[in-house]
Amino acid sequence: MYELDVIADDSLGRFVARWYGLPDRPRRDLDLPDHLPEPLAGWHRAAARYSLPLSRDHVMLDPADLVESAGLVRFWVGAEDWYSYAPGPADPLVVENDTTATGVPLSRFLVYAAVYEATYAPLHGLVLMSPSPDALRQVRLRLRELDDPLWRWPDPRTRYYGDDDLLGHLGPDRVVLAARHRDALGRFDGLGLPWDWDTRTV
Repeated sequence: MYELDVIADDSLGRFVARWYGLPDRPRRDLDLPDHLPEPLAGWHRAAARYSLPLSRDHVMLDPADLVESAGLVRFWVGAEDWYSYAPGPADPLVVENDTTATGVPLSRFLVYAAVYEATYAPLHGLVLMSPSPDALRQVRLRLRELDDPLWRWPDPRTRYYGDDDLLGHLGPDRVVLAARHRDALGRFDGLGLPWDWDTRTV
């Protein structure tokens, strides 16, 4: 999980390969717009190697569909939120909902997006909303908080945790866990928590 503890230029590719395994599609040249920032081009090159979409909760817009409006280019869209950048810089800062400056460069934000998608649209996962303080403490004891300050954004009360097989987004209002394989969720079976969602039972 070192690629998430210290975010570097290769963190996105390393995380995707470790979490999803080796690519199942051959490398191919993509017809990407010349104005596409390199970090976003890197995302689309990585995503093209996998049949499973890397963005499943939000939509990572196709590069051909990116348009500038009011000085911003929207690139990642959810049901209630969207993220944009101002064209020009090689690694532009990301803007939330066209109004809120995140202060996060696109290259770092895309690592965040990959981890968000792996956590909130998992193949194997657990969710407990409004956990008691004791339940939250018990889950935290079984995970390790990720070191990079990125994982305390946007609300430092809700942080990302992880190891080789698990990711977690934990805070006063939620416990969201994702696993690379089903058996990894067994780490939490002895806690007796009333999970609101458990992929093993749906």
